[in-house]
Amino acid sequence: MGFSGEYVLACSDRPLRELAAFAAGCAEGHSDCVTECLPRPGGWQTLQVHHGLPGDSLRPFRQLAHSTGAPVLIARVMDSDVCEVVGLTPSGARWSTFLDPATAADYGIPEPPPGAAEHITRWAAEAGFTADPVALAEVLAKPADPFVDDLVFELIDACGFPPSVPAGAPASV
Repeated sequence: MGFSGEYVLACSDRPLRELAAFAAGCAEGHSDCVTECLPRPGGWQTLQVHHGLPGDSLRPFRQLAHSTGAPVLIARVMDSDVCEVVGLTPSGARWSTFLDPATAADYGIPEPPPGAAEHITRWAAEAGFTADPVALAEVLAKPADPFVDDLVFELIDACGFPPSVPAGAPASV
C-alpha cells in the first residue's frame, strides 16, 4: 500500500508544521502526522501530511499564500498511484493538474485542460523562479516509477526551485 495524503510546499520564516493549517488534523499527542522534508533555500519548506488535510478546502492555503506573499503548492497523493497538484498564488491565481496522466485516466480522471505548463511557469515566476520548459513537459507526461510521490519533487525541481539542503549543510541562497 502506498502513501495517501498531501505534500505542501510553502515559504515561511516559521516551521510549517507550527501553522494552524497543518496542526488542525493532528490528534493530541500525535506529532508524527506530518513529516518535514528537506528544506530549500529561501525559506521554502515541504511537509508530507499523513492525516490528510481537513476537507477539500483550499482556504487556509490561499490565506497562507496571501500572508507570506509567496505561492503555495498542494499535491494530493492517492495511494502513491496518482496525484492532483494545485498551485495557488498571492495574486489569487489557481491552477491544477494531475501527475502520471495515464494512471489518472485509469482512475477515471479526465485529462486536464491544456495549458498546465504555462500556468505552472507563471506560478514559478511569481515564486521568483524560472521553470525549465523541457523538464516541466517531461514531468507532466511521465509515468510514476514506481511512486507518483517522486514526481512531486521532480515538478518542484522543474519549476526552478533551488535543490533541497541536507540537514547540517549550509543553506546558500
